[in-house]
Amino acid sequence: MPLMAGKRLNPGQSSSARTRHIDIRHHFVKEKIQEGEIEMRQIPSADNAADMFTKALTPSRLAACMKVIGMAA
Repeated sequence: MPLMAGKRLNPGQSSSARTRHIDIRHHFVKEKIQEGEIEMRQIPSADNAADMFTKALTPSRLAACMKVIGMAA
């Protein structure tokens, strides 16, 4: 689940059959944040190599992302 989507979940919202799996994941992540095991940070697109899996990129941007994760173009 993208982190920004997780931030938008309303804590007072009741679960439905369609959102129950999100509710479980949301509470797991929330618990790990409170325990200090994980930290949520917003990563600008310019620094996020994972964008190559979720967005249409220019050939030069795709090559740069591939280089960051150790893939050959």
